[in-house]
Amino acid sequence: MKKIRNGIKEHPVYVKAGVILLATVLCSACLYLLDNGDRVRTDQSGQAVLERGALGEDIVQKMRVRIGEDKEEKSIDISVTGREYTSEELKEAFTRAAEKLEKYIMGENKSPDEIRCDLNLITEIPDTGISVSWELDRYDVMDIKGKLQEEKLTEEGTNVRLTATLSCEEEREIREFYIRVFPPVKNREEAVMEELDKEISKADEQTKTEQYLVLPDSVDGEEVKWRYETRTRAAALLVIGIGTACLMAVSETQRKKEAEKKIVRQMKLDYPKIINRFNLYIRAGMTIRKAWFSIAQDYENKKETGEEKKKRKAYEEMVSAMYRMQSGAAEGECYENYGTRCGISTYRKFGTMLSQNLRKGTKGLTDILGREAEDAFEERKNLAKKMGEEAGTKLMIPLFLMLIIVFAIVIIPAFFSIQV
Repeated sequence: MKKIRNGIKEHPVYVKAGVILLATVLCSACLYLLDNGDRVRTDQSGQAVLERGALGEDIVQKMRVRIGEDKEEKSIDISVTGREYTSEELKEAFTRAAEKLEKYIMGENKSPDEIRCDLNLITEIPDTGISVSWELDRYDVMDIKGKLQEEKLTEEGTNVRLTATLSCEEEREIREFYIRVFPPVKNREEAVMEELDKEISKADEQTKTEQYLVLPDSVDGEEVKWRYETRTRAAALLVIGIGTACLMAVSETQRKKEAEKKIVRQMKLDYPKIINRFNLYIRAGMTIRKAWFSIAQDYENKKETGEEKKKRKAYEEMVSAMYRMQSGAAEGECYENYGTRCGISTYRKFGTMLSQNLRKGTKGLTDILGREAEDAFEERKNLAKKMGEEAGTKLMIPLFLMLIIVFAIVIIPAFFSIQV
């Protein structure tokens, strides 16, 4: 149990990510059950029914259908029209509905220049209740309901003119459409689905004034079973939750890397100062231990007075080594551990150098420290140059944004002046 608590304290971001992931899975499961737990309603006779929408509001219901016992389920979109409008509502919708007539009659066809499926020559425009009557100039290739007469069609295509008369009370409007009809390309399965669609349309016409659309229970001699189309909102929520959890984990890892990078950079900047001060104290006649304590205590005093607001790892490790030496730890071992705990080659070299000179004596230490200070100063200059280059690179992004804004300020007014 103690190990688990320690693990939670050491890796809080993974705990948060895990909680988000678990909550997402639970919410997705609940949403999936909510979306897909509905059962198809039936009427008193046991046939499947779909509830209509509000007055004049069409509903497209995605359903799954199985025709026959051993057949595969198919997806089908069923358009359930709303209840009929009043005469006043029909008048207001007349003009708008007339302009959409071509789209309504196309059925499964993509273009009027290539008609290969039956047209949906509706007798009433959806959403309006406006009645439509049709006239064709070629009844030999298509009947008044839009059904293709396949035996009369040729691969060269046949031009047909459709004349639609829209009427509502005393209002009339005539629209003409020109199409080119070709023989249909369909297999047995498509023919059955097409027949099912016709049965649905027929049932829809017969139950317009009722609350429900009665779905057919058989087509072409085979049993039809219905169920609602699977809804995918739960999957979307699951993907969003998993993505959020992963982003949290990645961002926390990246944040730690950036923090470690800043610490390492600060330690590299502090190293020349530590070496120079240490060399100065040794030249002034201090022992290695006393020089060490002097630097560490000076850092602690600055922290107490508020002069040093941020922790600096190099100095913090010096203070830690000072306390260990005061507690009786071996001085040379503390210097070597200092370099190891800092984790940078220059500090390891510094700790090893002090430990070796402690055993050999301080003779020649000032010369070694002097050379080390020169090398550290050169490294610090290189680091400062590198930081300047990185800062310049980061400034390129706002500069590019400013350039885009300037271009927009100059080009957009010029563009509008040309348009005028």
